[in-house]
Amino acid sequence: MSSNDSEFYHTLRVRYSEIDAQAVVFNAHYLTYFDTALNEYMRFLKYDYKGELEKNGLDFVVTRSLIEYKSPARFDEELKIYVKAGEIKPASILWNIQVRKVSDDTLVCNGELTWAFLLLESRKPAKLPDVFKSLGSKT
Repeated sequence: MSSNDSEFYHTLRVRYSEIDAQAVVFNAHYLTYFDTALNEYMRFLKYDYKGELEKNGLDFVVTRSLIEYKSPARFDEELKIYVKAGEIKPASILWNIQVRKVSDDTLVCNGELTWAFLLLESRKPAKLPDVFKSLGSKT
């Protein structure tokens, strides 16, 4: 995925608390960046994530995560987190995510998250809401 392929991105600035002793973003923070961008994408899609959980007991859970680190990000740099749906199945979505520096479009990392849609009480798969079904490639 290139940044031009994505229909959505969220911009954030690296905070001091996110860097490590090497003065770069600590690796685990990228999953938080992914989550933040995906929550903003839900707003963009006008999907009531919290309402669906409260009303119907349905929610997404992460079943797989992958990050490939390409270059470091440092304190105070602005980053764009690009989000694009990949493979969509009846009860899951593969998200393709990319983090790039705003200043020069340097690729910081590529990632994938797989979300399963569940009825939380029983932990049984549930059919994806319609808003997600047309976003990516289907299998």
